Amino acid sequence: MVTSLSPCAVLTFLKRASWPALALAPALALLTASPSFGDIVYTGSSTVFSGSNAAGLSARATFTTSGSNVLKLLLENTTSGTTMSPAELLTSIYFNVLTGTTTGTPAPLSYQNASGNVFLGVRSMADMPVTYVPPPPAGGTVTFTGTNVLPSNLQAFNPGDNTWQFKSGLSLVASQPPLAFGVGTAGNTSLSPNNFNGNIVDGFDFGIYVGDVTTQNLNNTLLVKNSAQFEFAGFSGFNLSQVSPHVVFGFGTNPDIIITVPEPGTLSLAAFGLLAALVTARLLRGGPMKSVRPPAALEICGA
Repeated sequence: MVTSLSPCAVLTFLKRASWPALALAPALALLTASPSFGDIVYTGSSTVFSGSNAAGLSARATFTTSGSNVLKLLLENTTSGTTMSPAELLTSIYFNVLTGTTTGTPAPLSYQNASGNVFLGVRSMADMPVTYVPPPPAGGTVTFTGTNVLPSNLQAFNPGDNTWQFKSGLSLVASQPPLAFGVGTAGNTSLSPNNFNGNIVDGFDFGIYVGDVTTQNLNNTLLVKNSAQFEFAGFSGFNLSQVSPHVVFGFGTNPDIIITVPEPGTLSLAAFGLLAALVTARLLRGGPMKSVRPPAALEICGA
């Protein structure tokens, strides 16, 4: 298990270290993951990714098909306790789908649909179900539905939509090949250039939560209860073997926490082991080590 480091901390280290760290940049990128536990389940009709971390946050992604032309993704916040802060909201997932079953370029996915049950979090009473229509043309209309829980369209395309944006052409190095697709509702600027457009989705509104809101920092906020459903099209003859066996879940807005499935701990520790070997070799040669800073330098930047 590895200790969580912010993306900014990793970048700080790479800038201050010499060629050994730069050579290990792809492996060190995995250190942006928090301690996590993950598993993948393949069945005849679905591919399921489940991940959790030592703090008890957990998420599940279930990929299914509708015919041979539509890929469906059910994204769930499976944390057992009530969501208490923005950092505990499930706000993104990164994944990859290939043109072939095990190799090939990323598939030509297009964003076809997104839906979920939206609630207005109210700290002093039960959360209130609403329907939300993003602008334009309605200008971000919120309609209270009484006791009826009705799904809202969560697709975000335009500035101020605030719901869930889809991005392709990414290169998040958590696997090989890198993860090329993502959907998210927070800008996540710490993951630039693999972040979402903050002008379109902005902060933690429409993050996925569990339980009822009981804290001030989530009060009077539009959130998605338990899960969201996404659909992608743009190809023919699709089958689930084209979904790569890696995903990354993002919680919070920077993101505060990343959970990688499968867990990257082994590769991360190997990267540190190789770096340590290179440092030791240089010391034995009597070379200078001024470019390697103490670990405290990694704490300059927050998540």
